[in-house]
Amino acid sequence: MHWVARQRFHHRSALMQGWGVALLFAACVLWIWLAFLLADQADAYCYSTVSNCERITDLPELITLLTLSVPLSVFGAALLIGGSVRRQTSAHIHQVIEMQLAEDRAREK
Repeated sequence: MHWVARQRFHHRSALMQGWGVALLFAACVLWIWLAFLLADQADAYCYSTVSNCERITDLPELITLLTLSVPLSVFGAALLIGGSVRRQTSAHIHQVIEMQLAEDRAREK
């Protein structure tokens, strides 16, 4: 029973980490898309008769991408860190239990 519960806990932790990585990957895709859109805007439209340069801005699209990427990265990082901490804590508790059992067996001898 102990082994089955530990495996389920480990599986749930791995799922948390997997979802965290997937969300972080999605956020990175949005950041790359945002970077390409910003790089395209680095070119200015300049008129020959006027010394003013107008920038072509797609500000709503840029803000939307940024707004979507922030929660994805926050939730992705939280899930990845939470899953990692759960796995490490589970491994630590298992080692402590094994050490206690080894001490109990050494005392019985």
